[in-house]
Amino acid sequence: MRRPASKLSIASFVIRSILICLALQLTWGSVLAQEGDVIAIALMSRGESEASYAGGEWKKIEMGAVFHNNDRIRTGGDGFVALAFTDDGGQIKLRPNTSVTLTADRLESNAFWKRATVGIGELFVDVSRMKGALQVASPTSVATVKGTQFWTIVKKKGGTRIIILEGQVEVRSQITGERVQVGKGQYCDVSASGEMEVRQRPRNVRVPRWLSRRRQQEDLEAAEDTGQQSPGRDRGGGGGSGISMNGVVGATIINGEMYQFFSLRPDLPIWRFGVGLDLTFYFDSDGNLREADWDEPGDIIDKIYYLRYGKPGDPLFVRVGSLDEVTLGYGLVMRRYSNAIEWPQVRRIGLFTQLRRDKIGFEGVINNFRELGQPGVIGGRVTYEKKFALPVVFGATIVHDGNLYLGTKDDDGDGVPNPFDLFPGKDDEEHIDWLQNRLFPRQIDSLIASGDLPDINDPPLKVGDLKEKATVWCIDVGVPLVRKRVLSLWAYAQLARINRYGTGYTIPGFTFRAGPFRAGAEYRIFERRFLPEFFNLGYEIERVEWDDDAGDYLTKLSRLEDLGPARGYYVDAGFAFMSLVDIYAAYQQLNYPDDGGDTSSKSFYAQGSVNPGLIPKVGLAEAYYQQPQADNIFDTRANGTVLGYRVGVEMGSGLMVVVDKKTIYRNGEPYRIMTIETMFRF
Repeated sequence: MRRPASKLSIASFVIRSILICLALQLTWGSVLAQEGDVIAIALMSRGESEASYAGGEWKKIEMGAVFHNNDRIRTGGDGFVALAFTDDGGQIKLRPNTSVTLTADRLESNAFWKRATVGIGELFVDVSRMKGALQVASPTSVATVKGTQFWTIVKKKGGTRIIILEGQVEVRSQITGERVQVGKGQYCDVSASGEMEVRQRPRNVRVPRWLSRRRQQEDLEAAEDTGQQSPGRDRGGGGGSGISMNGVVGATIINGEMYQFFSLRPDLPIWRFGVGLDLTFYFDSDGNLREADWDEPGDIIDKIYYLRYGKPGDPLFVRVGSLDEVTLGYGLVMRRYSNAIEWPQVRRIGLFTQLRRDKIGFEGVINNFRELGQPGVIGGRVTYEKKFALPVVFGATIVHDGNLYLGTKDDDGDGVPNPFDLFPGKDDEEHIDWLQNRLFPRQIDSLIASGDLPDINDPPLKVGDLKEKATVWCIDVGVPLVRKRVLSLWAYAQLARINRYGTGYTIPGFTFRAGPFRAGAEYRIFERRFLPEFFNLGYEIERVEWDDDAGDYLTKLSRLEDLGPARGYYVDAGFAFMSLVDIYAAYQQLNYPDDGGDTSSKSFYAQGSVNPGLIPKVGLAEAYYQQPQADNIFDTRANGTVLGYRVGVEMGSGLMVVVDKKTIYRNGEPYRIMTIETMFRF
């Protein structure tokens, strides 16, 4: 007789496979350090660009091609190639008529000691946070990189010019051995005889351009996406370059129970695609694997943190999985929405896509594929640009939640919300059937009357029995008064309505960008029962909440009933500088004249991150805070308040302890999610 498969056979197989892979990687690491390591990957290849792999024939470079030790690259008269190093994501870019040879050695820290040797041509280096070491060599010089941006130009007659755009570079003459430090705004000439000269760079010194001005402007306009991108950051990955694998061990609390966990989090770019997985195994205090994560085929979906095609601003960008800080249009309907606010305790697989063709644009969002049957939150935005005296962009946005009650909490997954669950931890329907098949009706009635058994004669309420939908739409018009590479100014107006409730207007509105600085302002006029940014960062928390006093659920729509007409303003500002610091804050104040003119409501949002390289031993530092619709923006106990931070302390090479803590307030009570994990990179 064949033995039935265990419920955890899939999980056991996966665990064994992962451990075998880890063992093979650790065993082969030193063997492959000389020839087998992938040093770099091709992010872009245009025109005539070829590579000679391991001294073989020259072949055309395709996007996603990988490079090993001693591989050679060359470009023709119209060739451009961009590469990213796999250990730190640093980039080098080859312009036309350039030849480069890549070499690398594996260091004890598991990073690379890298060298790009330029035979002739123009090479650009962009390294913000370097691991290991990088040198750029020419026949006459060696430039040691220290986290910077610079050009190396090797001339036909043998001389070399190094132009520093950011940071500092140490340059050594290959012939005389002399060393000099070259900083931002300077350049260094090394003659064919090895003589060196450092000067301040005047305006007439030619600096190569990676792409033409026209192409740069086209790329910029695509990235701007009509000037309406969210000011936030995408913490979920998927936009970067390089191949990485993180492993994590730690502890967390799920539904009030402590678990130890082990997780593998690979992040893989494949051509224009990107894949991020979260393969996490939770173990209880007895060492037993948490079955709920692996006992159904659909659980595999939860292991996807994201899948993506392209990058934001590309003609086509698609991301499936966790969504962070999604804003549609100017944000009056959806601003900074996230379906991952409760991750990892609650995992939702959603979708965000951008499509742009000529003057037409489209954005779409789905919060959770598991809710599509209702549906859950689904929305979209279309834009059309028309040239009059100035370009004018017309936009229309609609977001629909087919059932706000899908946000109810159901810890045991039986379809019965927690407050109505007769048998927590069990499937109510199956357990009621089991009792009814084993007890006589009189026994059941007697046990119910004595209080020893819940009233199973009155079936518990299920999520599907509760329904309420919300639809919010918006039309807007925007005019780019200035739309340059480093400077933009837009004016716009919006009209939004919550179906069966109220209407809101913002006129005028402005967004402004100048280099690293961005800001915006709106004057807002709201009729009765209208709430701006209905779909916000905390929407999945505010969507529906249990009210102990009322003994019932209250949806976010119920908050609109008592809202009177209001007028006020919204302002935001942010500053991002050279990947060193990124801060952003937004503030809204609304006054309600029907309440005597003294009543006001305030909203506040702030986020900030600091490049961990600025702080010794810190590998991660970011924080955020949201306070919607409160009398005091620092009243953290108000409904919908979300605050959290992530701090990582480096314990050694490739090893970091990360504290991830967030607190969400419901009905004045804190709902805390805290994870302490040890992350290792390999």
